[in-house]
Amino acid sequence: MQALGGYQPLSGVARAVGDIVFVGVLGLAAVLEHLQFQLRATESARWWASNGRDVVNTFALATMAVGMRVIGFTGPMSFLLAATLVVTLTALQASFERSHHGIVVSAGTSLFLGLPILLAPAAVDAHVKSLLETLFP
Repeated sequence: MQALGGYQPLSGVARAVGDIVFVGVLGLAAVLEHLQFQLRATESARWWASNGRDVVNTFALATMAVGMRVIGFTGPMSFLLAATLVVTLTALQASFERSHHGIVVSAGTSLFLGLPILLAPAAVDAHVKSLLETLFP
């Protein structure tokens, strides 16, 4: 499990700045996922929309992985958590598009999904490692 990296606690100002940046990343991911579904609506009319969605999703994933590193996650663990958040947000985004307040609901959901990581990163790290040890003994 050591090769996965994990959470390295930050202190003081670094923790506060990291948390603020991470909340911004969560908001950006929500906006990107909303944009991705807007591109989906034009996909049948334009050949580039599907590729555009892939680029938007890749950018959301990269941004989220950087956000994980900023708050103290290292190695593949930061990518694993980022991928989990982005895939979950993408899956939920389809139901948000029916709402008149799709971007607001998306941003709220992104923040909700990111709160455990923001408030208890060491516990999230421990739970993910425990789950991986159970799945891959």
